[in-house]
Amino acid sequence: MIHQTRVLFTSLVVCASSAFAQFELDLSPSPEKKAEPRPAEAKKPAKVEKAPPAAAPSKPAAEVELDLSSTADVKSVLLLPPIVRVTQSQGGFSGFDSKKTFDKFDYAAHKRFVASLQKPLGGKMLSPEATQAALVKEGVTIAMVRTPAGLSKLAKAANVGFIVVLEFSKTSALVATVHDPEGAQKGEPYSVSNAAGLTQKNADELASLLGKGLIDLSKEKPAGATAVVEAPLPPPEEDVNDSPPELVKQAPKSWSPDPDKTRVIVAVGAGGVLRGLTVGGEAASQLAELRNTGVAGIGVYAQVQPLQFIPSLAGKRWADFEVEVNFRRAFVRATGVEGSAQGTTCSMTDDDLQLRGTYRFKVADSTYAPWVGVGGGWSQERTLFDACTLPLVSATYRGVDAQLRIRQPLFRNLLALDLAAGPRFLQGGSGTSTRLSLSGEAWLELKPVSVLFVRGGARGSRLSAELPGISITENRFFFALEAGAFF
Repeated sequence: MIHQTRVLFTSLVVCASSAFAQFELDLSPSPEKKAEPRPAEAKKPAKVEKAPPAAAPSKPAAEVELDLSSTADVKSVLLLPPIVRVTQSQGGFSGFDSKKTFDKFDYAAHKRFVASLQKPLGGKMLSPEATQAALVKEGVTIAMVRTPAGLSKLAKAANVGFIVVLEFSKTSALVATVHDPEGAQKGEPYSVSNAAGLTQKNADELASLLGKGLIDLSKEKPAGATAVVEAPLPPPEEDVNDSPPELVKQAPKSWSPDPDKTRVIVAVGAGGVLRGLTVGGEAASQLAELRNTGVAGIGVYAQVQPLQFIPSLAGKRWADFEVEVNFRRAFVRATGVEGSAQGTTCSMTDDDLQLRGTYRFKVADSTYAPWVGVGGGWSQERTLFDACTLPLVSATYRGVDAQLRIRQPLFRNLLALDLAAGPRFLQGGSGTSTRLSLSGEAWLELKPVSVLFVRGGARGSRLSAELPGISITENRFFFALEAGAFF
């Protein structure tokens, strides 16, 4: 029994071993045994195996699209804070409110725009903190970021491939311009309308435009590297396009009217002439009494500022040197109204000529700072009775003026008050002695539009002279409104 049991157990072991061996052998040749159903089964794996490759290429494709910064030249993108214009009120002159306008970076809005652009650019944007630190460290101002040299300096310091400048247009549209590390503009500007508030909506709208644009510009770089001739073409085209406007701007600067750089003024006008005559001395009783009333007159004014013709001096605080000519003539005649002279008429010449030079200096570099200086010149005033039988005194006063000149701006550079006052030293003729005389004037000058020049005011003088037996004192005034042009 025992032997049989052992035999039986041995048989079982051998069978199990052979069965196990058979099972292993069945695994290796299983493809051969299943060769017939394999084509049918291969179709199912074919679908399963083809499905993953269909999804797998999507990742490389996405990586290719986001590969804008994989180019050696493009390490990251620096977005400058939006440049906004701020108006600050200051105290004005004589009731006028002076407002100072300047540009500044809006760092608060900058954070919103950087956050919006991080998504489409795959995190290639320089952080607001790093951007501000680069601006401060390199001392880059708003004026510098408007020049290629300033942008290039910032790009090299921040080690970025693109710099984006945000600035408002005249229509309150936010305009983004992309520049390369050399400061040259790349592509066309991108703009978002109605963006004065710099809202999150504006940031998102700009991100969709600018993000795609930067990706496209990055893809163009390899083509530019292979086509060496195409890379330099955009800068020359920009230079050619920019050069004519610069030439056009320079031509008007030398010829267009500018209230701060006035070179020539010519004006003519009309007004009233007043004359007050006082005659004294022993021979005064032998003269007819002269009653003066207001009469009409015309005035002509011309001014030349030689230093304004020099471009390097035009508009400077020390360039106000003027050469002026004033001429006035009255329409008047003398008529006897009493006694033996009644009905007798006499023609008269009543005119005034002044040639004067003035130099003024602006006391401060401010819109409403006054211009102060001195003036001097030669003058002649005449009252002559021609072919007249009436016993009247004809007088010609010639002298030299020394005046204090002040020009005070009242409203920007459009309206100003021009004041002049000082002594006049008369030239005495044979047997004539003179006394201290005075002259002065005050004019409101207006340059409202284009070349139009208008001024209104008065010019006056007090003249004193003595002849043998006669002393004469005259007060003369000319009130006028004159209009013309300035260049």
